[in-house]
Amino acid sequence: MKPQGFTLIEIAIVLVIIGLILGMVFKGKQLIDQTRVKQLEAQYTKIIGALETFHERYGFYPGDGCVNQTRTPATPFACTGPKDGLLFEQGNAWEGYGNGYETEAAWYLLINVTGILTEADRNSIYGQPWIFIGGINRLGGTDTTGTWLDLKGLQQADPRVICTLDQKMDDGDSKRGRILK
Repeated sequence: MKPQGFTLIEIAIVLVIIGLILGMVFKGKQLIDQTRVKQLEAQYTKIIGALETFHERYGFYPGDGCVNQTRTPATPFACTGPKDGLLFEQGNAWEGYGNGYETEAAWYLLINVTGILTEADRNSIYGQPWIFIGGINRLGGTDTTGTWLDLKGLQQADPRVICTLDQKMDDGDSKRGRILK
Protein backbone atom coordinates (compact mmCIF):
# COMPACT_ATOMS: atom_id res chain seq x y z
CA MET A 1 0.00 0.00 0.00
CA LYS A 2 1.31 3.42 -1.04
CA PRO A 3 1.44 6.11 1.72
CA GLN A 4 -0.83 9.16 1.26
CA GLY A 5 0.39 12.78 1.68
CA PHE A 6 3.08 15.13 0.48
CA THR A 7 6.81 14.73 0.66
CA LEU A 8 9.01 17.32 2.27
CA ILE A 9 10.38 18.28 -1.17
CA GLU A 10 6.87 18.91 -2.55
CA ILE A 11 5.96 21.12 0.43
CA ALA A 12 9.26 23.04 0.04
CA ILE A 13 8.57 23.65 -3.66
CA VAL A 14 5.06 24.97 -2.90
CA LEU A 15 6.44 27.29 -0.19
CA VAL A 16 9.11 28.63 -2.55
CA ILE A 17 6.46 29.33 -5.21
CA ILE A 18 4.24 31.11 -2.66
CA GLY A 19 7.24 33.14 -1.49
CA LEU A 20 8.08 34.18 -5.05
CA ILE A 21 4.49 35.25 -5.70
CA LEU A 22 4.33 37.27 -2.47
CA GLY A 23 7.69 38.87 -3.28
CA MET A 24 6.41 39.94 -6.70
CA VAL A 25 3.21 41.36 -5.19
CA PHE A 26 5.12 43.40 -2.59
CA LYS A 27 7.65 44.59 -5.16
CA GLY A 28 4.80 45.56 -7.50
CA LYS A 29 3.13 47.56 -4.72
CA GLN A 30 6.42 49.32 -4.02
CA LEU A 31 6.82 50.19 -7.72
CA ILE A 32 3.26 51.55 -7.84
CA ASP A 33 3.93 53.71 -4.75
CA GLN A 34 7.18 55.01 -6.27
CA THR A 35 5.31 55.91 -9.45
CA ARG A 36 2.67 57.78 -7.45
CA VAL A 37 5.37 59.72 -5.61
CA LYS A 38 6.97 60.71 -8.92
CA GLN A 39 3.60 61.70 -10.40
CA LEU A 40 2.64 63.83 -7.38
CA GLU A 41 6.07 65.45 -7.40
CA ALA A 42 5.76 66.20 -11.12
CA GLN A 43 2.26 67.69 -10.64
CA TYR A 44 3.37 69.83 -7.71
CA THR A 45 6.46 71.03 -9.58
CA LYS A 46 4.42 71.81 -12.70
CA ILE A 47 1.91 73.95 -10.79
CA ILE A 48 4.63 75.80 -8.86
CA GLY A 49 6.47 76.33 -12.15
CA ALA A 50 3.29 77.71 -13.71
CA LEU A 51 2.89 80.18 -10.84
CA GLU A 52 6.48 81.32 -11.27
CA THR A 53 6.15 81.56 -15.07
CA PHE A 54 3.06 83.73 -14.67
CA HIS A 55 4.86 85.89 -12.09
CA GLU A 56 7.85 86.37 -14.40
CA ARG A 57 5.60 87.37 -17.32
CA TYR A 58 3.21 89.70 -15.51
CA GLY A 59 4.97 90.79 -12.30
CA PHE A 60 2.40 89.34 -9.88
CA TYR A 61 0.89 85.96 -9.04
CA PRO A 62 -2.25 84.83 -10.90
CA GLY A 63 -5.46 85.83 -9.15
CA ASP A 64 -3.71 88.12 -6.70
CA GLY A 65 -5.82 91.26 -6.37
CA CYS A 66 -9.11 89.67 -7.50
CA VAL A 67 -10.64 90.24 -4.07
CA ASN A 68 -13.78 92.08 -5.16
CA GLN A 69 -13.90 91.18 -8.81
CA THR A 70 -14.91 88.43 -11.14
CA ARG A 71 -13.77 84.86 -10.70
CA THR A 72 -13.11 84.69 -14.46
CA PRO A 73 -10.92 87.66 -15.41
CA ALA A 74 -10.61 88.29 -19.15
CA THR A 75 -6.94 89.28 -18.95
CA PRO A 76 -4.15 88.88 -16.40
CA PHE A 77 -4.44 92.60 -15.62
CA ALA A 78 -8.20 92.54 -14.85
CA CYS A 79 -7.50 92.00 -11.14
CA THR A 80 -6.91 95.53 -9.87
CA GLY A 81 -7.26 95.00 -6.13
CA PRO A 82 -4.33 95.13 -3.70
CA LYS A 83 -1.64 92.59 -4.51
CA ASP A 84 -0.11 91.03 -1.40
CA GLY A 85 1.33 87.85 -2.96
CA LEU A 86 -1.19 85.59 -1.17
CA LEU A 87 -4.08 83.64 -2.67
CA PHE A 88 -7.09 83.14 -0.43
CA GLU A 89 -9.52 80.22 -0.56
CA GLN A 90 -13.04 80.86 0.70
CA GLY A 91 -13.84 79.04 3.92
CA ASN A 92 -10.19 78.35 4.76
CA ALA A 93 -9.60 78.50 8.52
CA TRP A 94 -6.12 79.95 7.99
CA GLU A 95 -7.16 82.95 5.97
CA GLY A 96 -7.42 86.38 7.46
CA TYR A 97 -9.94 87.53 4.87
CA GLY A 98 -10.96 86.64 1.35
CA ASN A 99 -13.89 85.55 -0.70
CA GLY A 100 -12.50 82.81 -2.92
CA TYR A 101 -12.14 85.09 -5.94
CA GLU A 102 -8.34 85.01 -5.86
CA THR A 103 -7.95 81.24 -6.00
CA GLU A 104 -10.66 80.78 -8.61
CA ALA A 105 -9.20 83.61 -10.69
CA ALA A 106 -5.72 82.06 -10.34
CA TRP A 107 -6.84 78.77 -11.85
CA TYR A 108 -8.89 80.54 -14.52
CA LEU A 109 -5.91 82.69 -15.53
CA LEU A 110 -3.49 79.77 -15.57
CA ILE A 111 -5.81 77.47 -17.55
CA ASN A 112 -8.24 79.51 -19.64
CA VAL A 113 -6.52 82.84 -20.26
CA THR A 114 -2.78 82.12 -20.54
CA GLY A 115 -2.85 78.37 -21.25
CA ILE A 116 0.13 77.78 -18.97
CA LEU A 117 -1.76 74.81 -17.44
CA THR A 118 -4.56 72.60 -18.69
CA GLU A 119 -7.76 71.58 -16.92
CA ALA A 120 -6.22 68.13 -16.35
CA ASP A 121 -3.40 69.73 -14.34
CA ARG A 122 -5.89 70.94 -11.73
CA ASN A 123 -6.61 67.42 -10.40
CA SER A 124 -4.14 65.23 -8.57
CA ILE A 125 -3.47 61.61 -9.44
CA TYR A 126 -6.06 60.77 -6.77
CA GLY A 127 -8.73 62.77 -8.62
CA GLN A 128 -8.94 65.53 -6.03
CA PRO A 129 -8.53 69.14 -7.11
CA TRP A 130 -5.40 70.99 -6.08
CA ILE A 131 -6.22 74.16 -4.17
CA PHE A 132 -4.30 77.24 -3.10
CA ILE A 133 -4.46 78.08 0.58
CA GLY A 134 -3.21 81.44 1.68
CA GLY A 135 -2.92 83.27 4.96
CA ILE A 136 -1.38 82.29 8.26
CA ASN A 137 -0.36 78.68 8.80
CA ARG A 138 -0.64 77.77 12.47
CA LEU A 139 0.38 74.12 12.21
CA GLY A 140 3.00 73.03 14.68
CA GLY A 141 2.66 76.17 16.81
CA THR A 142 4.44 78.44 14.34
CA ASP A 143 2.78 81.24 12.40
CA THR A 144 4.03 81.69 8.86
CA THR A 145 2.30 83.75 6.22
CA GLY A 146 2.24 82.37 2.70
CA THR A 147 0.37 80.48 0.02
CA TRP A 148 0.32 76.68 -0.04
CA LEU A 149 -0.71 74.12 -2.60
CA ASP A 150 -2.97 71.51 -1.03
CA LEU A 151 -5.33 68.67 -1.90
CA LYS A 152 -8.94 69.23 -0.94
CA GLY A 153 -10.55 66.82 1.52
CA LEU A 154 -9.61 65.00 4.69
CA GLN A 155 -7.78 61.94 3.35
CA GLN A 156 -5.83 63.50 0.51
CA ALA A 157 -3.59 60.61 -0.44
CA ASP A 158 -2.00 57.41 0.76
CA PRO A 159 0.04 58.41 3.86
CA ARG A 160 2.97 56.23 2.72
CA VAL A 161 3.13 58.15 -0.55
CA ILE A 162 3.01 61.52 1.24
CA CYS A 163 5.74 60.46 3.70
CA THR A 164 7.98 59.32 0.85
CA LEU A 165 7.23 62.54 -1.04
CA ASP A 166 8.11 64.57 2.08
CA GLN A 167 11.42 62.74 2.40
CA LYS A 168 12.21 63.12 -1.29
CA MET A 169 11.17 66.75 -1.87
CA ASP A 170 11.37 68.29 1.56
CA ASP A 171 12.81 67.80 5.03
CA GLY A 172 11.03 64.58 6.05
CA ASP A 173 9.27 66.32 8.95
CA SER A 174 5.48 66.20 8.65
CA LYS A 175 4.99 69.37 10.74
CA ARG A 176 7.26 71.80 8.86
CA GLY A 177 8.57 72.54 5.40
CA ARG A 178 6.75 72.58 2.09
CA ILE A 179 4.98 69.24 2.55
CA LEU A 180 2.72 68.91 5.59
CA LYS A 181 0.30 66.17 6.48
